[in-house]
Amino acid sequence: MIQLSSKGLPRNPSFYAYYQKQLARGKSKPQALILISRRLVNIIYGMLKNKTEYKMPEVLENHN
Repeated sequence: MIQLSSKGLPRNPSFYAYYQKQLARGKSKPQALILISRRLVNIIYGMLKNKTEYKMPEVLENHN
């Protein structure tokens, strides 16, 4: 979910932003991946429960 394409763009910007946010909060890479896995499991559960398809969320970039 956080892999970068050959053009250097994240394949899933939402998960990539979440990953970077967790690293910035001081989480290790394995900890951040576990958090992403948990979030993904929750999304899949919700999709199965509600019989919906995945819609990639739009990521708003912060320009501080």
